[in-house]
Amino acid sequence: MAIDARSGSGLIAPGFPDTRTCLLHQKLQMLNVCVERRLQREAFGKRKQQQTKVSNVDEQEEEEEEEDDGEFYDCDEAIPSSGSPTKAVLSLKPEGRLKRLGQERLLDETEEYLYVPETQEPVPKTEDQLQDDAEVMLKLGPGSGLSTQMMCTSLLSDMEAFKAANPRGRMEDFIRWYSPKDWEQVVDDNGESRHQLSVRMTTEGNTWQKVWEQAQPVPVARQRRLFDDTNEALKVLHYLETRNMSEIYGLTIIPTLHTAILKLIDIFSNAQVQDIFASHIEQLLNDLCRLSRSHSNELPQLESLLQDLAELERRFYQFKCFERLAGYPKRSNLDEIKRQFEEILMNENCCTIVDKKRGAAGDVLCSGGSLYDLLSPKLEQDISSRLISKDYVIRLDGDAKSREKGLYLGPQFMRAIVTGEKLRLCGAFTESTVFV
Repeated sequence: MAIDARSGSGLIAPGFPDTRTCLLHQKLQMLNVCVERRLQREAFGKRKQQQTKVSNVDEQEEEEEEEDDGEFYDCDEAIPSSGSPTKAVLSLKPEGRLKRLGQERLLDETEEYLYVPETQEPVPKTEDQLQDDAEVMLKLGPGSGLSTQMMCTSLLSDMEAFKAANPRGRMEDFIRWYSPKDWEQVVDDNGESRHQLSVRMTTEGNTWQKVWEQAQPVPVARQRRLFDDTNEALKVLHYLETRNMSEIYGLTIIPTLHTAILKLIDIFSNAQVQDIFASHIEQLLNDLCRLSRSHSNELPQLESLLQDLAELERRFYQFKCFERLAGYPKRSNLDEIKRQFEEILMNENCCTIVDKKRGAAGDVLCSGGSLYDLLSPKLEQDISSRLISKDYVIRLDGDAKSREKGLYLGPQFMRAIVTGEKLRLCGAFTESTVFV
């Protein structure tokens, strides 16, 4: 199963099951398709009944009018005959036509147009059903009759509908509509251009030819349904009812985490900080998609992803605290806050607060203002006089002149950190041993 990071709504997407989404979403989509098909079928049945009632009323009115006229006509009874021309004419009566295929005409009847038939809609399948069909096909092999039947059920239905709509049509006419790429244009020895079926359609024992020979002219209204919406809906309900706790966890954990990420995206968008965390969000979605596509029977290992998700949420609230300290929106603008916060993230959540009024000119972080300038005025006194910690650093380079006095000093470093009443010292002292 997989996730689709593009659909952020909590509603089930319409249409056939989308194999890019998780299996639970596909099952619910299948259930929706079954309900829609059932409603369409019932609506069609009601319209047909109403049309039948109207036609019956019209017939009754005509009969009453004929009775009022009082005129009767004697007719000879029709003698049934299997070889009568009437039957031949009825057998060629077209049924189930949807529309004309442009200006195309039948090959054998150049005066008759080629019509696109009404066909059954494709059969929707979820990802697990497609996998089951692939396993069955692999076990049966390409030469199996059952394998061919599974492959050609939809093809047979379309061929029967085509024959009903085009009684005088040939297989070549069907290919021109159904698979135009197999109706190739060739140039013969005389240089004349003509069309013919492709090699795969003319190979001996071709499946398409076998199915065409088996197909009878049956319009879609009288065909057996390829998709039994009632049975498929019951299958989905049975599947959902028979899951154990482990399987329920496997079905729901990925969509739940995806929903959490989408919620974060919505929060970032409302706070106008999506550009700061865009790369982190993209990485989370990629990791989740990779985990969702694992076909292992074991449950996905989500500890690392959960830690990254918690870290991303923590960073967002760090930004909100930093935004408040900076006095947004009265004292600072959002772009400057975001720039400084990105620098803090790049420095592994560390920052240096420099008071440019007291420091050297080189202490200013950038021409647009330092981190000190962004902080709220109400904290300025605390930042100046009561810092949480103060660092004192002394650095000395090696002095070449000291060698003349008999001293061989190298680079020296000392650091003192004052936190409240605590003092920590660290240092690195070197001595040149070249002239010792």
